[in-house]
Amino acid sequence: MSTKAILIGREVEVIGSSNPSCIGIRGTVIDETANTLVVDVGGASKRLIKQDVVLDVHGVRIDGVSLIGRPETRIKKREKKQWR
Repeated sequence: MSTKAILIGREVEVIGSSNPSCIGIRGTVIDETANTLVVDVGGASKRLIKQDVVLDVHGVRIDGVSLIGRPETRIKKREKKQWR
């Protein structure tokens, strides 16, 4: 899964965070802004700051820093090639 994927509707789990109370949050992403994700956790919603979290999405580890930006522009953005 690349950072170009749409996260809304996907199951995510927070596996790392600078805020210890966010670690272990698991739920469905219901909204995404440039800097936050809103996750539905059993009827309640939690707002996570992308910069502070590391997510597990279907077994793939994604650093929240790579998700910063509006979803529609992140999908269009070109990724830098790794030549090494």
